[in-house]
Amino acid sequence: MLPAVSVLLAMLVAQNQQLTPQEERGRQIFEHGTSASGKTIEALLAGSTRMPASILPCANCHGYDGLGRPEGGVVPPNITWEALTKPYGLTHSDGRVHPPYTERLLRRAITMGIDPAGESLNTTMPRFQLTMADATDLISYIKKLGWPVDPGLTDTTVHLGVILPPPSQGAKTSRIIQQALLKYFAHVNEAGGVFGRRIELAFTELPVEPTNRAGAISDFLRREQVFAVVGADFTGAESEIAAVMLRTGTPTIAALALLPQTDSPLNRYVFYLDGGVKEEVDALLAFAAKRFPGQSYRAAIISSDEENSREAAKWLRARLTESKFGHLVAANVPSSLGADLVFWLNSGLQSPPIAAGRDNRTTILIPGSLAAEVSSAPPNAEIFVARCAPSLPESAALDANSLERISWERAIASAEIITEGITRAGRNLSRAGLIQSLESFSNVQTSLPEAVSFGPNRRVGAGQVRVMRFDRQSQKLISVESDAHASAVGVH
Repeated sequence: MLPAVSVLLAMLVAQNQQLTPQEERGRQIFEHGTSASGKTIEALLAGSTRMPASILPCANCHGYDGLGRPEGGVVPPNITWEALTKPYGLTHSDGRVHPPYTERLLRRAITMGIDPAGESLNTTMPRFQLTMADATDLISYIKKLGWPVDPGLTDTTVHLGVILPPPSQGAKTSRIIQQALLKYFAHVNEAGGVFGRRIELAFTELPVEPTNRAGAISDFLRREQVFAVVGADFTGAESEIAAVMLRTGTPTIAALALLPQTDSPLNRYVFYLDGGVKEEVDALLAFAAKRFPGQSYRAAIISSDEENSREAAKWLRARLTESKFGHLVAANVPSSLGADLVFWLNSGLQSPPIAAGRDNRTTILIPGSLAAEVSSAPPNAEIFVARCAPSLPESAALDANSLERISWERAIASAEIITEGITRAGRNLSRAGLIQSLESFSNVQTSLPEAVSFGPNRRVGAGQVRVMRFDRQSQKLISVESDAHASAVGVH
């Protein structure tokens, strides 16, 4: 085949794989049970029980590919358009027979629970209360089920995207992530790829201006035809990036994320290595409660104007308000606090003029994800650092070299995770299949110390948080609690 013809065919395939705006709206209803209009979709179950459709969207039973998989004695049918419209009709596992569906008959089945023969569908099938526009959108997407609609896939390649921090904020981190991923996937490709498919990488850097990030990422995914994102640095842009991945249905492994977006409703497309600074703050609070058993402690928060620091401070203030032990005495006024505990949420620690607390002692608590290095501290202060276990081993120095090694290892771990996910998804790879395979991860070992587990309702892979003491003599972190917070982390 001539090169020009090959390029033209590839472009046509890429165009055909893109969903129209109507089909994208339909996919939102099918996968999430929510309408792009913002209006709540209700579902009637067993004839009378009403609940939001977001609790039981179509994909829950019929699968993201529409093929249906038996579960708990229920056998959801194949609802791909090809199966629904077979000219000789359909015969179901329960012996029910009916003529083929049309758009009108499918709309009636979805909203009223009546099949083309005029018989009632199984009572396990919800009756969705859809507007005419939403029903039309949903059916337009159902017509695409079973077709290769995912971008970035060919018979011989899988195209992955990598999101790097802005040049002004993390040039060195960007180089480390790029080198790690290029080296890792070079080995994968040299070994034959995954089921004969080579892994190709496309890189982009986040714009410095936060308001431009969502648009830039969307353009990158569309321009490069990205199947999934790996090794992403979400730092400082978690909410913007997560929202784009949800809107575009792009599976993503976040290698670095200080503030993972794990609130309800769950964003099923983004998987995190750990819980980031929020879980580190919770570990430090648990540590503080043990350090002052049965007592109230006076706490101070020192933060900066950086987005990550501000968000961490906001989270900490809310948690202190909920706590029975802590009392916030001041924020961002380090000169004369007299605090027992100082939560240091700036990058680095440069001898802050902190006055001593009770017994002439002050304890400085640092979420490790925010700490660039600890170069010095007041002589009367003890320093403790909480760090998510996959990120920092015991007896590690808290310095620039250590943090660079962490960036490398986390990028490699994200590559290992997505490679294993693609392998488990098999030869008939799809985005839906990749997500389902990632959700099957249970204690999967990577190059990081702690095994990774995900699930349908869990998007944070590792739950351990270690609280470590900064030893001035060795300039290293010494573990004081190997699992300070794991029992309270919960499922994400």
